Amino acid sequence: MLIRKRLFLLLPLILAMQPAWAAFSDGAVACSMGQYEKAYNILRSIAETTNDVHTPLAEYYLGMMYMNGQGVKLDYGKASEWFRKAAEKSLPEAQYKLGTLYFNGQGVPRDYERAYAWYRVASVHNHQLSKKALPRAKENLSTAELKDAEKLSREYIEKYGPKKGDNKEPRDINKQ
Repeated sequence: MLIRKRLFLLLPLILAMQPAWAAFSDGAVACSMGQYEKAYNILRSIAETTNDVHTPLAEYYLGMMYMNGQGVKLDYGKASEWFRKAAEKSLPEAQYKLGTLYFNGQGVPRDYERAYAWYRVASVHNHQLSKKALPRAKENLSTAELKDAEKLSREYIEKYGPKKGDNKEPRDINKQ
């Protein structure tokens, strides 16, 4: 009886989550099939109107669309804005992409300290591409800059690193 009661109370929550997942899935599928206008409209709607697990993923996909000029004009500045939103919601793939934009000076000023810091926080999430990129960013820093980058990294890890109970298994939503 108690199990039925709990299930009954959880059912509205479970049903409410399905449309958001379905919408995100529709956007991701549209993007992968080259239906960029459809993908953009779906993902932008999710990014601007929701605040759940799908929000940073939608922001990440929008960043990728701007970074690659898929259905939108190639714009590293807008890509960095979308990646930053997702990175600040602790999405390691977005943290890696933002770090790469800083490393290359694309859409943001070239800043090896920020690149290092974003790679570092994504590495704490166990993001493999960030772990590989970290030494490359480090070799571009002087001793003083590395000290500043480490300080910034600690701040970012506290704000945007894994939270207690997060799954730290390696995962890359793309291998780019």
